[in-house]
Amino acid sequence: MPPCDLPAPAINPLQQGLALFHATSPDYRRAVGWFRAAAESNDRDGLAMLGLCQLEGLGMPADAVQARALLEQAAARGSVIGRYQLGRVLMTGRGGPTDESRGLSAYIAAAAKNHAEASFNLANCLHAGVGCLPDRLAAKALYLRSRTLGCTLRPQGVRVQQRELKAVRALALRFADPHRMIFLLQERQQELSLALAIAEQHQPGRSAQATRSQPWRLAAGVMVAMAGTLGHYLRPASRDAGPTTLTF
Repeated sequence: MPPCDLPAPAINPLQQGLALFHATSPDYRRAVGWFRAAAESNDRDGLAMLGLCQLEGLGMPADAVQARALLEQAAARGSVIGRYQLGRVLMTGRGGPTDESRGLSAYIAAAAKNHAEASFNLANCLHAGVGCLPDRLAAKALYLRSRTLGCTLRPQGVRVQQRELKAVRALALRFADPHRMIFLLQERQQELSLALAIAEQHQPGRSAQATRSQPWRLAAGVMVAMAGTLGHYLRPASRDAGPTTLTF
């Protein structure tokens, strides 16, 4: 009886492209071809990776406007990569106007799906108050969470005090539940907003001073929010900030 030929395994365009993209010697041009094929097959992550390549000019001409449109589509289809990269362009105004509120929402959506770099950038936003009120405790918990997820980036100048250890660890564990992260962040922002309103009632001159410092805070904050823009793809990890009572 003659042997039967086994069917050849199906080729996954996204995986082929990612292998070339993450190779020791990346071949971005060929990766783009595979990402394009994946996108044409309605692969949402393939569409997101095609948008990333076009955004950064990797293997194809850079076009921030078109890249932003592709990332919008990928994020709308539920791509975690797309949501993270959309958060980047919204925060930095690449390919269109800056929108910190939507950028923060995009980071939250990706972080809730365990995206390491999105968790790190979300922590940066919370620490600096970009698109939200500053929430240093939540930021530190998310830095810890991002490290647990494998992010190699390190926050600069962030230290966890001994008295914060228990709260930071507990909050990081709560953030690990994707169904609770969005609710927890919204709840904490509401509490901070209420506390700020009460404080301003007792310190009427504080609001004007805060308004004068707003442009400086935004400038510094946006620079912080841009950290990790390509994660571990295109640059080595930054050094740790220094000694801390919590090992990130």
